[in-house]
Amino acid sequence: YGLARYAAICQNAGLVPIVEPEILLDGEHTLEETFEVASAVWAETFKYLADNDVMFDRMLLKPSMVGPGADCPKRNTPEEVAAATLKMLNS
Repeated sequence: YGLARYAAICQNAGLVPIVEPEILLDGEHTLEETFEVASAVWAETFKYLADNDVMFDRMLLKPSMVGPGADCPKRNTPEEVAAATLKMLNS
């Protein structure tokens, strides 16, 4: 909710907000777990942006990559990270 309020306040003041729904990379979570959490965070973020009448075409969206946690024993290829990130952005 706070990110959406910030964006609405910026737009009401004539500024362009930078909206960055962030998922921390700390931890042992897998790429798949990050994807699930990131998808839920993005859905909720955009719901609150819409609820606060934020104009999507008048904001900058700063997405982060969908990758495994820094301590995850399984490493993914750059191609896997890119595919998961694009899948999340398109969902």
